[in-house]
Amino acid sequence: MLKRLFIALAVLFSPLAAIAQPVDSGHALAELVSERQAAAPGDRFLAALKLDLDEGGWHVYWKNPGDSGLPPEIYWDDLPEGVELGEFSWPTPHPIPFGTLMNYGYEHEVVLPFEVRIPETAQPGDTITLAGEGTWLICLDICIPEGGDLSLDIPIAAAPVTDDAGSAAIGASLAASSQPVTGSANFSQTEESIQVWVEDGDLAEAATGATEIRLLPDDHDIEHAAAQVVRLGDQGVSVTAPRSAYASDNMDTFSGIIFVDGGEGDARSWRFEASAGAEIAGVATTAFQTGGGGLQSVGAASLVTFLGAAFLGGLILNLMPCVLPVLSIKAASLVSTAHDRRESQMHGLAYMAGVLVCFLAIGVALFALRAAGESAGLGFQLQYPPITALFALLMFAVGLNMLGVFEIGTSVQGVGGSLADRRGVSGAFFTGLLAGLVGAPCVGPFMGPAVGIALTQPAPVVLGVFLAIGLGMAAPLVLISFTPALARMLPKPGKWMETFRQALAFPMFLTALWLLWVLAGQAGANAVILVVAGAVLLGLGVWLANKIGRDAFGKVVAGVLILGGFVGPAVGSNLVAPPAVAASSEVAEADSQAWSPELVSQLRSEGRVIFIDFTARWCVTCQLNKTSIHSERVVKSFEENDVAFLIADWTNRDEVIAAALAEHDRAGVPLYLVYPADGGEPEVLPQILTPGVIVSALEDAAGT
Repeated sequence: MLKRLFIALAVLFSPLAAIAQPVDSGHALAELVSERQAAAPGDRFLAALKLDLDEGGWHVYWKNPGDSGLPPEIYWDDLPEGVELGEFSWPTPHPIPFGTLMNYGYEHEVVLPFEVRIPETAQPGDTITLAGEGTWLICLDICIPEGGDLSLDIPIAAAPVTDDAGSAAIGASLAASSQPVTGSANFSQTEESIQVWVEDGDLAEAATGATEIRLLPDDHDIEHAAAQVVRLGDQGVSVTAPRSAYASDNMDTFSGIIFVDGGEGDARSWRFEASAGAEIAGVATTAFQTGGGGLQSVGAASLVTFLGAAFLGGLILNLMPCVLPVLSIKAASLVSTAHDRRESQMHGLAYMAGVLVCFLAIGVALFALRAAGESAGLGFQLQYPPITALFALLMFAVGLNMLGVFEIGTSVQGVGGSLADRRGVSGAFFTGLLAGLVGAPCVGPFMGPAVGIALTQPAPVVLGVFLAIGLGMAAPLVLISFTPALARMLPKPGKWMETFRQALAFPMFLTALWLLWVLAGQAGANAVILVVAGAVLLGLGVWLANKIGRDAFGKVVAGVLILGGFVGPAVGSNLVAPPAVAASSEVAEADSQAWSPELVSQLRSEGRVIFIDFTARWCVTCQLNKTSIHSERVVKSFEENDVAFLIADWTNRDEVIAAALAEHDRAGVPLYLVYPADGGEPEVLPQILTPGVIVSALEDAAGT
């Protein structure tokens, strides 16, 4: 009341002043303010709509309100002859989460300047009146359309007279407006996402250590509430956001602001208009990690830490369930060479080379996908049905080979013993390659954060981290190969080795069966039938190779059949219709729902404890952890603590899930999050779960 009384008295007793009548609309006090107490003929200056909002979270909206809302507007009455008014200049808004929505707007107070142009024909002593109906949607838990009749009387004098209070309010608003970027801005889009690169040194400096960085678009081209992936560089910032259904496939430009919150009320923004183009050098060269200090660049010391973590992750990968089927191949390789020191060392080095080539290729592929604007992580190779089909057939062929159904490079093809020796080394290389291909989708302890951060780094760092993983995975076998004392502990070669080798074929068949189960979730039963048909064709080709494969005609016939056995299912699995029930529909003992960022926001607003399982059918670790998640003890805890159980299934490519994983510095699954009922930050659970670990986290989150 005192504030409103003061305004009224100031207007009443000002002898030469632009006079405005404040309007109390219910939850806002509105008025028109001006830089001028009096204007001169031909004058150009700024006036503004000033809204003083009720406290407690009441807010109005930016020019793009986000998922809901309407921006403030003034519908002007007929203006005096020759008077011209400009558009609002918008200060930096704030992201405002609202249930499952994301809006953009202002709390406390907002001043929206606009230009006023006085005609040369105005005469000293005249008064120009600006009048119109102001409207604004003001919201808290509910939204209320408010407004009122606004007017501003501007005296005309021989020379302009400044209004100090109005100038201060308008100046503060302009200072809080978005500053244009000093460099260039490009963007690219895919069916799933839009990525923008913004070059500006001041932006890069402000982004380091910020508590929040977010892309606010001028239009509804992105999913406003979805998670965004931010990458920092010495020259600017890159942001990737999920693309909305409203985005045009033929956009030439993409505009908006980059919002940067430095904490303690220090919020700034940079306005850009990006052209369709490629990545800008120096804009997305340094990773970020979210923590108590905000977004921090990864330095050299952190890089050494990540390389060490990647090595440990690769070492532990040998014990992960998803790698266990391939351990049988390693065991056969060890036993067959352990008592010949030179051969053992050659096999160890060849095996390591195979592992390193595999992880190097995965690193190159991930970096190429990132440069193309895609979001990908570990296990991306099994998100494509043709590759899953090929892996299944490859495991089947390896099993046949271990059973002795066919041999590669034997005397059937007229090769001698020395070539067979070289074949053994190449077999070790192939073993390492296969171990890496099957083991890479598993993200074990230490490896998840290292890879998650590395994927936002320059190419040399990405490749360095993946090579470190490969070295860790290969290290145990190489150590045994170069340590005679360890090699002597293995049993001596003998006739038993042939039986042992044949027995090891069956884990390969089980691995092929697992891959068929993954394929069924990706592309349906028809794709599985195609792979089984391919396996039959492959078997026929191998049989014919043994029967008629000595002459050129026989080799061609057998080769065509074997090639068809691999190529046919790979091509066909990408053409058949997907399953009627998506892979995200997991069968669970506990009631579950499909994860989405919007559902998480809704459940958090309801004060629910949330357990999120980021999983995939091809992740064996994820499947084993389900025995703990669906145990009687955990299901009972879900019920007692009113836990919302969400499943984010990454079996097939999903940009939104990839962005959520990146937000938690993860490049693959599994990832388990528990959101507390009080709305705090989620707890990240270990990647190997027990019922006790889950129940303890749920009770802490519920405060019981």
